[in-house]
Amino acid sequence: MAKPVSITISHDLGRDGALNRLRSGLDRIRDKLGMVRMQLVEENWQGDSLHFGVAALGHTVRGRVDVEEALVRVEVTLPWMLAVFAEKLKIGVEKQGQILLEKPKA
Repeated sequence: MAKPVSITISHDLGRDGALNRLRSGLDRIRDKLGMVRMQLVEENWQGDSLHFGVAALGHTVRGRVDVEEALVRVEVTLPWMLAVFAEKLKIGVEKQGQILLEKPKA
């Protein structure tokens, strides 16, 4: 049975600032995925939403990132074989999202 995973990351960059950070940070995300033998295989921006696919363990997991004024929502549905990794995925995405969306220190 598939397992839906929802992650919400708050920020204070505004919608445009968060979009810029996420778009410019995709190369870093690709590098981090490669370190754990995963690959970004699909990337399609539609307005303020990124539709993506990540290949892992012989599966492609598709999801969506919606950028709002004060938060970013990540929605992913894991196939049943990968559902055991849901909590680790959630923690990792939250951590990396916070790093990408962190305001620069003055």
